[in-house]
Amino acid sequence: MAFEVRPVKDLDEFTQSVLAIGQYFGMTPVEERMQRFADLISFERMHATWSDGSIVGGAGAFTFELSVPGGDLPTAGVSVVGVYPTHRRRGVLRSLMRAQLDDAHERGEPLAALWASEETIYGRFGYGLASFCGEIALAHEHTDFAQPFAPEGTFRFLEPDDALELVPPVYERVRAQWPGMFSRSRLWWEQREVKDPEERREGAGPKRWIAYERDGEPEAYAVYRHKPGWDQGSTIAELRVVEALAATPSAERDLWGYLLAIDWKATVTASLLPPDHALFFLLAKPRRLRYRMGDALWVRLVDVGAALSGRTYSAEGSVVFDVRDEFCPWNEGRWKLEGGTAARTDADADLALPVQSLGAAYLGGIPFAALARAGRVEELQDGALRRADAMFRWDRHPWCPEIF
Repeated sequence: MAFEVRPVKDLDEFTQSVLAIGQYFGMTPVEERMQRFADLISFERMHATWSDGSIVGGAGAFTFELSVPGGDLPTAGVSVVGVYPTHRRRGVLRSLMRAQLDDAHERGEPLAALWASEETIYGRFGYGLASFCGEIALAHEHTDFAQPFAPEGTFRFLEPDDALELVPPVYERVRAQWPGMFSRSRLWWEQREVKDPEERREGAGPKRWIAYERDGEPEAYAVYRHKPGWDQGSTIAELRVVEALAATPSAERDLWGYLLAIDWKATVTASLLPPDHALFFLLAKPRRLRYRMGDALWVRLVDVGAALSGRTYSAEGSVVFDVRDEFCPWNEGRWKLEGGTAARTDADADLALPVQSLGAAYLGGIPFAALARAGRVEELQDGALRRADAMFRWDRHPWCPEIF
């Protein structure tokens, strides 16, 4: 079946495109809400598929920088991808992915990244699972730390306008250290972080912003909500940590010490925490976190050469990849990575792998050796897996603290 695929031209087309996925989540297309979203993602980056004059699918992409090991790269932040139930399994999604990746390539974005609402969808379009995250539910009686400490800084509440000025620089300091975090524009901070409409609260109260400062300089912040509740005269309240980021280890310890000590809560909850989060080592009883892990960021190398050349490596060495990429054939073939630069080569390959596996390993959180054990990488030269893992590994698991 032939489809027309193009960027949307106005808010009505934008809304119909977003509803291709939004209807499954009960979205009500209020004009003001749709306009706020369009301001962030733009009409030109929202592709729609038409059939017989009607929109039957949509796929958007935010424009931002993604932190990679030792660097920052332009990235297509893929979001709101969906197909109307009347046109499932007719090639609509493929047509959208084709247009979107071609557009990212033409824009010079070496990477595309997404959160997958269904984990079986995006591998066929070249995305690889690059990180994991999880949610916690920690009962109040299990919040003691393994080692006693005295906070080194001070805390103060922030009004939303103050948070808009003080918090973004702290976020950028953390982002520079942690692969997988995306840049937030001023508009993003205003609309997605500070703005707090009732429909986002899910039964809890408004956001509370707290800053942690040492020697008068902000080093960390947290935003959280209270969800009060009582049962037989005792509190069953929940403290929901929306985001808690710190630029130094001591600030992170002090920040979580503050959050876990807040009164009038039975449980502290948080989501999207990486599997190497400091809480696992700060708490006296980390198993009480009840950590449930799932897939997080999926990464697609749109331009293999530019992506491999755009990050830093933890060890010297060289490796030749034989890359398979049927969906983006410009990536197909052998690439030699040496001295931090990747270029095409005729040399014998060390590792053969699909582009999905290269995307999975790219941020340093998924070892090539683990992928090889799952049959997703083939070692052609002895020692190549060990060498590649030494080069790609990083000192922390990739982390994206917000679903985009």
